[in-house]
Amino acid sequence: MYFKCTIRLHSETGKIAGYYRLIESYRNINDRVCHRTIMNVGFMDDMTDAQRHKIQQQLTDKYEKRQNLFEEPDAVVEQYVRMIWEHIIKEKRLDITAPEKASRMINADTIKHSHVREVGAEWMCYQTWEKLGIGELLAAEGWEEEQIQFAATQVISRAVYPASELKTARWIKENSAVGELTGYDIQYITKDKLYQSALCLYEAKDAIEKHLSKRTGELFDLTDKIILLT
Repeated sequence: MYFKCTIRLHSETGKIAGYYRLIESYRNINDRVCHRTIMNVGFMDDMTDAQRHKIQQQLTDKYEKRQNLFEEPDAVVEQYVRMIWEHIIKEKRLDITAPEKASRMINADTIKHSHVREVGAEWMCYQTWEKLGIGELLAAEGWEEEQIQFAATQVISRAVYPASELKTARWIKENSAVGELTGYDIQYITKDKLYQSALCLYEAKDAIEKHLSKRTGELFDLTDKIILLT
């Protein structure tokens, strides 16, 4: 709903002023946009453009049954909304129970989930991967971007769900949203690729261990000590 203004002579003040009508837009059976007047509101000289905008928005929310989380602080706006809405209800200017409006409402008791995936633990592990800079190290070792994404997917998955390659591949495809974090398309994940990625990570073991030793020392301000026992 919105206000439409026409210029008229105000009979009480004798001045030219804006005369407002409340308009509704809708589509007819031919899918053509049409307009109809819900009610003549009259002169609104005491209102600002911002106040009129708030009124039409709140009236639309009422009609579409949207709940406002906060009370309206402007008493003038609240009074106009209440007055216009009561007039609409009394004069039956709108079909409040129209099926097309009711169909927009959501029945929480009938909501069904599909393709639900976990992401909480995966997100924490992904943040750790990023903080440790493992992806940057692998890039420096000559790994391609897709290899790094797959390695991150493997390491994070094994940390969250330690299992065999076969079970890990199944878990990623059926339960986890780890691919959304690492950017690797999970439909290409197989147990054989997980085996191969693990072998590649093992070949880079020395470089990874040195990098992690240095990086954790920087992150947590650790100092290496050598203690000799006799």
